Amino acid sequence: MLRPIDIQNKEFEKKIKGYSCDEVDDFLDVVIQDYELLFKENQTLKDKIGLLTETVERYKQMETTMQKSIEMAKASAEDAKRNAEIEANAIISKAKLDASYLARQIDEEHMKRHQELLDLKNEADRYKMQIKSLCSNVMKIVDNIE
Repeated sequence: MLRPIDIQNKEFEKKIKGYSCDEVDDFLDVVIQDYELLFKENQTLKDKIGLLTETVERYKQMETTMQKSIEMAKASAEDAKRNAEIEANAIISKAKLDASYLARQIDEEHMKRHQELLDLKNEADRYKMQIKSLCSNVMKIVDNIE
C-alpha cells in the first residue's frame, strides 16, 4: 500500500508535450492531503478493530469462565441437595427408631403399671376378705357372748 510520503516523493519524467508540472504538482498536493487523511483514518480504524477484537476475545473468555462457574454451581447445588436429602432421610429414620423405642418403653411401663395396679387391687381384695373374715369372726364371738 502506498504511503503519503511515497506519493510526495514520486518524480515523473518530463516530456516535451507532457502535462503542466505546476498543475500536476498542485493536484498531487491535494491527492497527498486526502490520501494522508485516509491513511491516518484507516490506521485509526485498524487500531480500533484490534482493540475491539481484543475486547471481544476477553468477553468470550469471561463468558466461558462464567459458563464453567454456572455449571460448577449447578453441580454443587445438586450435590448439596442430594446430601441434604440423604441427611434428612437419616434424621427421619433415626426419629422413627427413637419413636419406636420410646413407644416400646411406654408400652412396657404401661404394662408394668397395669400389673402393679392389678397386684394392688388383688392385695386390696385380699385385705378386704381378711377384714370381712375378721368382722365375721368378731360377730360370731359377739353373738356367742350373749
